Amino acid sequence: MDEYIVEIDGGISLTEIENAIQGEEAIGAEFLRSGISYHENAITNLATFNDLPPGQRPQKDVVLVKQGDPAPSGKKNIWAGVMLVSGSNMAVSAYR
Repeated sequence: MDEYIVEIDGGISLTEIENAIQGEEAIGAEFLRSGISYHENAITNLATFNDLPPGQRPQKDVVLVKQGDPAPSGKKNIWAGVMLVSGSNMAVSAYR
């Protein structure tokens, strides 16, 4: 399907970012990756999602973990990179 980008506020916590990703996935998208970019006069997170076919949802929720923290049990790493979290750069891994 088609990919699209969603801005996720860099001033919120990692848990709030995870909730934003899960919210987007609840409406039929799949998180692919995120990057930090300058957008509309601010540095922010731009997350890329894949638009899934009608009625489809990802099978498992995305879990975000600060790199260096233990990986969630039973989850597979799907992305790693830098996100703006609570206003600071943080190395993050995403698991599903």
